[in-house]
Amino acid sequence: MPRPLTQDQIDLVRRLFPDHTKPELKAITGVGLSTIDRIQARFHLRKSPEHIHNMGVKAGKASVVARNGDNSCCYTPEAIAKRVESYKRTFREEQVRRRWGVHQLTKIKVLRQPKQKVSQRSYLKKLGYILDEQNCIAYWTESTTRAVKMERDWSKKIHQYYKFMPYAEHQRKHRGLDVPDRKNP
Repeated sequence: MPRPLTQDQIDLVRRLFPDHTKPELKAITGVGLSTIDRIQARFHLRKSPEHIHNMGVKAGKASVVARNGDNSCCYTPEAIAKRVESYKRTFREEQVRRRWGVHQLTKIKVLRQPKQKVSQRSYLKKLGYILDEQNCIAYWTESTTRAVKMERDWSKKIHQYYKFMPYAEHQRKHRGLDVPDRKNP
């Protein structure tokens, strides 16, 4: 048979409930967890926002400890900044690969820029460059409409995926490609 609650116990639970956990209340007041639940429901008691925030922080630290096995936190500002910078660098590289038409190395979803209708690879083909996609080389011939400024600007970029080289006659025979001359069909 349950012990009857005194008014002092009920008042103590009501006063301490917003800032203490239920096991703490059980130890302080000497009443059971189900009794604390009944008092909470009867008087519509809620935890304070500070207590809820502290419980979340405590749970987050506990999950890090459980995951890492020690108290070293991987969420230091330096670690977060390093991770963000690494992701941004990878994302930029994937954007460049996508823009140039080269296969992506990661599974990051990269969308093309909305104003860019065709990829750089298609643009190079339209100008008459011969693309060796395995070796990332763009060759020009006598019939190619060369964009010297574009070649110069693209060769200065950090992520250079196509090298621009002249397409010599011996390379045509060696590769087995017969490139028609656009000026003299």
